[in-house]
Order: sequence, then C-alpha cells, then structure tokens
Amino acid sequence: MGTTELLITLDRDGSVPLQQQVCDQFIALVRSGRLRPGDAVPASRELARQLGVSRTVVLRSYELLRANGILTARRGSGTKVAGIEGREPNAAAQPAPQAPLAPQPPRPTDAGHTLWQPWEPPPMPRKGGALDFRHGTPALAAFPVARWRQSLAEAYGRADDASLGYGLAEGSPALRTEIATLVRQSRALDASPERIVVTNGATQAMDILVRALVGPGDVVVIEDPSHTVLRQIFGAAQATVVPVPVDEEGLRVMDINARVRAAGHDPARVRLAYVTPSHQFPTGCVMSQSRRRALVEWAHAHGATVLEDDYHNEYAFSGERLPALAADGHREVVVYVGSFSKTLFPALRIGYAILPQHLVRPFLGIKWITDRLTPTVEQEALAHFISSGAYARHISKMTRLYRERRRRLLEALYEHFGAGVRISGEAAGLHVLVTLPGLRGQDENEIVRRAAGLGVRIYPASGYYVQDPPSEPAFLMGYAALSTARITEGTALLAAAVREPSGALPA
Repeated sequence: MGTTELLITLDRDGSVPLQQQVCDQFIALVRSGRLRPGDAVPASRELARQLGVSRTVVLRSYELLRANGILTARRGSGTKVAGIEGREPNAAAQPAPQAPLAPQPPRPTDAGHTLWQPWEPPPMPRKGGALDFRHGTPALAAFPVARWRQSLAEAYGRADDASLGYGLAEGSPALRTEIATLVRQSRALDASPERIVVTNGATQAMDILVRALVGPGDVVVIEDPSHTVLRQIFGAAQATVVPVPVDEEGLRVMDINARVRAAGHDPARVRLAYVTPSHQFPTGCVMSQSRRRALVEWAHAHGATVLEDDYHNEYAFSGERLPALAADGHREVVVYVGSFSKTLFPALRIGYAILPQHLVRPFLGIKWITDRLTPTVEQEALAHFISSGAYARHISKMTRLYRERRRRLLEALYEHFGAGVRISGEAAGLHVLVTLPGLRGQDENEIVRRAAGLGVRIYPASGYYVQDPPSEPAFLMGYAALSTARITEGTALLAAAVREPSGALPA
C-alpha cells in the first residue's frame, strides 16, 4: 500500500494518551490485514500533519512500535511493517490492548534510534551569551578555585610512589573515609569505608552495577519520566527496560509488577530498580516514606536491587530532609550512588557507590578490568578539601546562593504567568519543572524556538517520558548558573516568547 493516508482516528478528549492511541490503532490495522508486512508507513512529519498532532507524538508511537517488533526501520528504506503475531488476513480489527507497551532498550548500533540522538537546541542569534536555563550546571563561577589549588598542591606535596602509581581500584582510603563521614552526617547513612568504591562519576558506578547484576532476558525498572542516558546505560546490558510511572509521592511501586507483566516478563526477572528518591528527575518530587518502605519491601520479596541515585544530595531548601533510602536496615538491597559533579564541578569526574557487602568484590572486579583506578592525586586533593572544612563552607555558601536564585526564578515566573504556570521540584535540587497549563495543545518545540529567537534557551520536558508525556508544554529550568539579574531578564523574555502568537499572556 502507499503511504498517503492511514485510517487512524484520535479521541482528543479521552483518557488514553495520543501516542498510545496511535500505537493501538496501528496494531489493529496490522491484525486486520489492512497493513501487511513490508508495507511502508508515512514519515513522522507526514503522519503528524495528517492527524493534526505534534511530530513528537508520532515519533514516540513509532519508537514503541519498533521496540515491540511491529515496525522496522532501516537507513535508506524508511519505516515499514514488520508484522505481528496473530494477524488474521481479512479479519475484523481486534480490540486494542489496554496494557501499555514497554520499549525495548536502544543499542548503540540502532541507527537512527531516537534515544541515541541528543536533543539539538535551536540556534541562538543573541550576541553576548545566551540566557541559558540549562539544568544540572552548578554555579561554576562561585567555585573557590584558589582554595582547590591549595588542596591540589597539598596532595602533590605529599605524593609518593603509591599516589603517583597505580592506586587501589576502590579508591583512596582517605577519600572513602571522608565520604563515609559526609553521608553519615547529611544522609543518615552509616557505611564503613570498606563498602565505598570511588568511581569516575556516578555514570560509571551505574554502568558497573548493571554489568554485575543484569544479563540477557533480565528486567531493569526505571522511573517514568527519567533521563534518557539511563535508558542507554541499562539498555546496553541487553535487558528489557520497563518504565514505571511517577506521581507526587515518587515511583508507583504498586504498578511495578503489572508493568513488567505487560512487557511480557515475570517480575521475578527484575534485577534492578532505579530511583531518584530525594529529588526525582525531572519532576523534582520527593519520594514519600510509605513509598520508600514499599519499594524496599518489594525488592526484598523479588530478590531485586534498588539503585538510589542521589544526584542532588546536598541541596534541599524546604522541609525536613529524609534519610537516604540506603540508610540503616535497607543496606542489603540498596546501592547508593553519589558524585561531586553538582556540589563542586563536573570536570572533577569523581563519584562513588556505597554497596551491600556482597556486591563489593564483583563491583571491584569489573572496575579493575575496565579502568583499574580513578585518578589518585585528585582523590587525595578532594579528601584534603573535605577534611580542611573547605567543602562544608562551599556547600553552605552555595546553599544560600541557590536559595536566592531559586526564589528569584519562582517570583519571576509567578509575576509573568500568574495562574498560568505550575511549578514542581522547588524543594530541592538545582532545577524546577515548569508547566504552562494555559497553553495546552501548543507545541513545546515551537515555544523553545521562539524563546531561542529572543536569546533564551529552555529545555522541553516531554523527551524524558516514555509513556504519557505532559499534555501541556513543560520545561526544565535550571537556575544555579544564572545571576538573579539574568534570571529576571530571561523569564521576562520567555514570557514574551510565550505570548508572541497572540500578544497577550496566558490566563
């Protein structure tokens, strides 16, 4: 058949997300024989035009259909129907399945796979530097470089054959001792240095953990939404990556088993469950005590390991801080991963994993094979930086600075958008999730483009969702690296970009 029209009808007022409706109707068309193996399907732009939806909806639908073996895409030959089990030629369309489709992991060799294509921001015509609300970037200009140089000089001054040669795979004893003190004081996590392994950033810790625990046919549970890098890391293990939704209390633990079964797997095959309980990425919600208990109980019952990513572990601005999930009695099923990328600077590339005792040796074995060690002198310098009190003073200073910048961003957003804005994640971390419910139906990418035209860079949130992306435009806005004056200017320009089509602010 040609690729001009598909008989797809969308219920825009229904509860089923548009991308799921597209998937369900594709499956029905294949089962009924209206679409047959080898048939070409419309390009994503063309189908988006036919259906009157954003291209993102179609791209995600195609991604899910490819992941479930219904469509196939090859460079140079477009996207075609691969077929589906149980198709009956000339039969009536079967009822659409109610269970959500779970994407299979992308591979580095999957040419054109959307999860391997980084989001490309539009060009910035502004001269003199963009007003960039990039998330995850700390206030690097405020880092005490002179004090860090002193710690480096101290480390080199005390350097010997051990620190200049091949060090321990587990990391500097001095640094592991300091990390143990830090997490005990700030996260109520009592861990001996013997359970701490220093890594090249938090990403390496997660990669090693996947290699140690996950094999072909296993399942990794991730939060939905979550960072696309995680899908890449976990997908490289040839596991099935199953997204489980997040609400205001964090990961919906009660949905894990159903989602895993809907993906065609036994919950007993779940080896790893990834969570960001202290500041969920990207929504910013904090996992409730009841969900934390439920997750640990679920992990115990299923023989799974929980990976706790505490990427914003030092910065909380309101309310009482909850202990780490790995604290106390949970240590045997929870791996705690942290880093110094947000608290100091990303180029330092020092992270760490706090492991259950039974995982220490396998983790170290893989680290030794892959890179042998994390640079030793920088570890000694960091240990000195912490023990001298410089780290605590820097965190205190940054907490005050970030609180001020966070307050200015929230004030500016409410000044310009009023009831037309919804903000989440403001209790901790270095970014907030900004949703514009008054703009339902508008294309996020069009708002991003208009903002870029005025010299403001913002980041759409929809790309972090596997299932059920927001129906209203939503953006991650980082504030840590911008002065209050630039936050004020940038928010005003964003408001101008939003009202550009109609000349008025949203209600």
